[in-house]
Amino acid sequence: MSRPSTGGSGNRVTPGEVSPELPPVEIVYPSAVPGAWPHNMSGSYTLKGDLAGLENGAMELQESPGKPAVVDIDDPRPPGPEREPDGGLRRWESAEALNISLHQAARDGDEEVVKKVLSRFSGNLKRKKINELDEEKLCPLHYAARNNDYQMVKLLVENGADVNRKGEDDTRAIHFAARFRRLKREQSEEQINEAVLSQQDSVIQYLVSQGVHVNEKDYYGQTALHFACIRDNATAAQDLLRCEGINVEAKDKQEMTALHLCAIHESNEIGAMLIAAGANLRACEEELLTPLHFACQSGNLKLAQMLFDAAEKLDGWVTISQMVTDQDNDENTCLHMAVDNGELELVQLCLEKGADVNRPRTNFATPLHLACVSGNLDIVKLLLAHNARSNALNVNQEAPIHKAASFNHAHVVKYLLEKGAQVDRREKDNFTPLLLAASEGHVETIQMLLDNKANIAAVDKYDKTAIYWAAQEDRLDALQVLLDHPLAESLLEESDRYDNTPLHISAEKGYLGCVKALLDKGAYIDTKNEEEQMALHLAAKSGRTKVVRELVKRDKTIINGEDENSCTPLHLASIAGHTKVVQVLLEAGANIEARNTNGWTPLDCAAAEGWTKTAMALLDDDSPVDPTDKAKTTPLHLASSRGHVEMVELLLKWNANIALKNDAGLNCLDLAIDNGHKDTAAVIVNDENWEMAMRNKTTDLATGMATTPMRKLIRKMPSVAELVFNKCTTSNGLNPEHKKYEITFNYEFLDDMYAPWLQDIDSEKMSIMSGESNEVYDKENYVKEGVQAYSTDSNVLKKNHPLQIMVISKREHLLAHPLSTSLLRHKWTKYGRYIYYFSLALYLLFLTFLTGYLVTVRPPYVDSADNETQASWERWSTNNTSVILVFTVVGKFIILGLAAFHIIKEVVQMFVQRSDYLTVENLLEWTLYTLSVLFVIDLKAEDWISSTQPMKENWQWEVGAVAIFLAWMDLILFIRKFPRFGIYVVMFTDILTTFLKFAVVFFLFVVAFALCFYALVSNQFSFRTVDVSLVKTAVMMIGEFEFDSMFHTFEDKGDLAEYSDQLFYGPVTYIIFVVFLIVGSIIIMNLLVGLAVDDIKGVQEEAVLERLAMQVDLTLDVEQNLPEFIRKRFVRKSETMRPNGIHTTALKAWLFSDSATSAQAIAKALNPEKTEIEKLQEQQEELMGVVNELRYRVKNMKYQNDRLEELLNALVDHSGLKVDEEDKIEHEVRWRRHESINPMANVYHAFRLKRTVHNV
Repeated sequence: MSRPSTGGSGNRVTPGEVSPELPPVEIVYPSAVPGAWPHNMSGSYTLKGDLAGLENGAMELQESPGKPAVVDIDDPRPPGPEREPDGGLRRWESAEALNISLHQAARDGDEEVVKKVLSRFSGNLKRKKINELDEEKLCPLHYAARNNDYQMVKLLVENGADVNRKGEDDTRAIHFAARFRRLKREQSEEQINEAVLSQQDSVIQYLVSQGVHVNEKDYYGQTALHFACIRDNATAAQDLLRCEGINVEAKDKQEMTALHLCAIHESNEIGAMLIAAGANLRACEEELLTPLHFACQSGNLKLAQMLFDAAEKLDGWVTISQMVTDQDNDENTCLHMAVDNGELELVQLCLEKGADVNRPRTNFATPLHLACVSGNLDIVKLLLAHNARSNALNVNQEAPIHKAASFNHAHVVKYLLEKGAQVDRREKDNFTPLLLAASEGHVETIQMLLDNKANIAAVDKYDKTAIYWAAQEDRLDALQVLLDHPLAESLLEESDRYDNTPLHISAEKGYLGCVKALLDKGAYIDTKNEEEQMALHLAAKSGRTKVVRELVKRDKTIINGEDENSCTPLHLASIAGHTKVVQVLLEAGANIEARNTNGWTPLDCAAAEGWTKTAMALLDDDSPVDPTDKAKTTPLHLASSRGHVEMVELLLKWNANIALKNDAGLNCLDLAIDNGHKDTAAVIVNDENWEMAMRNKTTDLATGMATTPMRKLIRKMPSVAELVFNKCTTSNGLNPEHKKYEITFNYEFLDDMYAPWLQDIDSEKMSIMSGESNEVYDKENYVKEGVQAYSTDSNVLKKNHPLQIMVISKREHLLAHPLSTSLLRHKWTKYGRYIYYFSLALYLLFLTFLTGYLVTVRPPYVDSADNETQASWERWSTNNTSVILVFTVVGKFIILGLAAFHIIKEVVQMFVQRSDYLTVENLLEWTLYTLSVLFVIDLKAEDWISSTQPMKENWQWEVGAVAIFLAWMDLILFIRKFPRFGIYVVMFTDILTTFLKFAVVFFLFVVAFALCFYALVSNQFSFRTVDVSLVKTAVMMIGEFEFDSMFHTFEDKGDLAEYSDQLFYGPVTYIIFVVFLIVGSIIIMNLLVGLAVDDIKGVQEEAVLERLAMQVDLTLDVEQNLPEFIRKRFVRKSETMRPNGIHTTALKAWLFSDSATSAQAIAKALNPEKTEIEKLQEQQEELMGVVNELRYRVKNMKYQNDRLEELLNALVDHSGLKVDEEDKIEHEVRWRRHESINPMANVYHAFRLKRTVHNV
């Protein structure tokens, strides 16, 4: 290839230079040597884009006016035999060296390479390679067919290529041939004719001759003929139509024939071929569209004419009349399609062929309706000239004039009116053309209608006039035209069905221009709607600041107007949180203390909705902080009950009264807790006046007992309760390890049975005392004389104690808090331990003498025993006379006295606890003491005083056995409340409870096996009766089987064997015994063990909670049983302790030190280490803070951008500039990455395409 001259306007560009004067360039591969560019870099290339730099040598651009620039690329190979001069180039690399694939060679049309590649394979491997699909899912035959390379196709087929091989979407070679088949013409003007076609080999006909079915379909159901029609490939279509068996009526998945596609893609030449081949002129696709429909829809006049001509030749007007009346699924005829597309000539053609000008489609729209929508006056005239009805109605009862008015086609409206259209025709919603034009703001149409006497007072079904609609849609220009009408002034106060006037609706939507226009025209500013709201109310409620400012500037007397709920505009603006509107109203003199029907001030409204900025504006303008409504609700109550944290913080900052209560007796903290707003409760607790909020009493509806915020927090918000505990625990500020480090515990809210706010006193006195607590405590923080507990029922005091609530609610971390442990320590050290140990000592004394009495007293069976047994007993009694004297004579009276004492105590406890007294433990104690008295009492008078060997009846001895068992069991229950041992008792009771639940199932197994053994081996002594068999089977469950005694006693005794030793039903007995062994000994026992382990695991997991719960139960039980005058002496408001105090001796340090109240434990409790979850939560909160900050900044930036846009728009309007927003230049940069094997990649790497175009 010769190198073009570099003269003329060529520009030399060196690497790295940018030539801004160079024209856009596009790289196009050399067309003169197809397939040769992979091997040769030299040649001329057409470029598009901008030259940005060159990496590998220089290039020359040849620039010609009106033509693309041409670039010459030097051959990068060194001179030599491999490089040929201008005459031509020979390949210096073999196919193997270039690693060219068979697909690439077929695509490039290189037969030699294809032959070389195929020569390396044979047999099945060759067929596999030649039919293999590449990444594009194409085989070599597909590429050859696409290039219409007859020789390549023939070569591939002869070497085993499958002519029916499917590619992507099931396309075959014949489909590609139909898409890309072109006649190679020497001159572009040459006509296709038989002579030329006969000179070229047809790939399509060759494929058909090799077994391809001409009607094969792809995935979408399209045949090769469909593809030819889509690409307007007349040559391929003619080849296909020559094929035998071609189906011109083949349909794809959308039921389209080839003729449909010709109509869509304007393949008129092929359409003529198909018509000549006898294609069905009225074929329907899935939506019943015919080729004529598509021709009219796409504006294909030529094909439509051919269809009509063919129909006329077929059978005259019969087929034509059918064609013009054919309808699709939406009942569109060809005339509808032509009108909708705006094709005047097609419309005229359809009308000439007899199309019905008034034929409606599905929504009853006629062609005239469609013409009025598009605004094509010529088509409208043509349709009316063919007798189209000017007042035809569609499904919405709209006439054509409605459509023309809706789309602002004033010239069409004028023509329709001239042809008799009704100017005030109404549709189904009572809209006239004027109302539609006004709602859309079509000034020209409005003027046209008014000039033609349209009724300006007409209203729609919502009673809205044209003026109303223009004001509602902010159509200022249209509104001005309407207001200039002579009757406009009388329509300014015409309202809709809700009594809203045009001023109401424009003010509500914030259309300042419309508001001004209406007011200037004389609209009343104080007109009210059905809710007694003026335009100012609606503007304030909707946040229309500019409108509000305009309204109050015009008339300040309306600023405090009230609606039906007595809400002023300031109320409505506060409810909606429109701060700027509030500020405008306040500046204009709005009453900041006005109240609505609920008794709410504007501050109440803002607080209820949580609008902090609005509330700040009101407070800055001297709004009262604590106004109360009819229910004594304050803004702080409203904010707390609805969880508005920031609002609560703001009100507390402005010194809102934290102790005020509503008419239900609830303060702000109660409301926050009752409504589940934890964050709000935390804010109140962290306030400096938090103690006043804690001092409140209400009634718990669930229990009927008095409750306080402290109790509610423990039940519902333990984390906030912990904050209160921390605030009740204060230090003197010294280091926790300092010897004088002091901690003060405030028990006022945790031990509050004498708190004044819990007393049942009248409400007036209560309101005076609310927030005060010091009057019930003396200087030493002890309860004064004469103060009574809030309840005389000690059981209520125990159940309702905050410590007991912690136990019931399982608040382990609160029970372990230093405040709770210090209170327990105080109660335990002051009186609890003395009473408990005294009671324990009395019971141990009773148990000792009862046990001794049972051991030393003479058993009744001794008298009936043999002489040896009696002699043995006499010897023991003689040697232990003193022991018998102590336990039998003296001990009898001690047992009776202690039993009587405990019985009296139980009676007193019964009266105190009432229904709560009925527990298993109390029943056990009654049984114990009653049986003890029956056992000890002597039935003979002479045994009362001096007898050391009282005679006992057999029943008394049995009673004694039961009594001693219950006595020791009661000791277990007694020490259960002792934390160190009680945990094991809890384990036992839990396991016992679980076993009792399983006992029914267990008993059924025992009964089943016991009856079976009784039936089989009842001759044996162990199973002689049913009851004995039951006991024996139960014993066998734990492993005492006695296998030999059951099965081998008869063999062991031999001749000495008796009837009771025999086994009569051996096989069955063996089987039942094995089943019993598996079920009873293995399955059931393992099940019981598993249940026990699970119970123990549960207790161990809650061991700390159980231990603390036992301490609380023990302490409160002791306190409950104390007389009030004693109990009151030990109740304190606060206590100060030195955890690092020096004990005089090691014994005192061991006895009186408490690890739970040590300095280290207190410091750790007040400043606990954060868990991983808490750390993650903290990080998440920090991240949320950052996100919120970014969100605020973005919102602020958006606001500033909006302001800038408004200012720029105002500047543009003021300057009279016009900005065409549609003239925008879009820059698109496409980066193409090529494989390094492609030599053209060097060109792409050499250029960095950049283009900057500035249109000013």
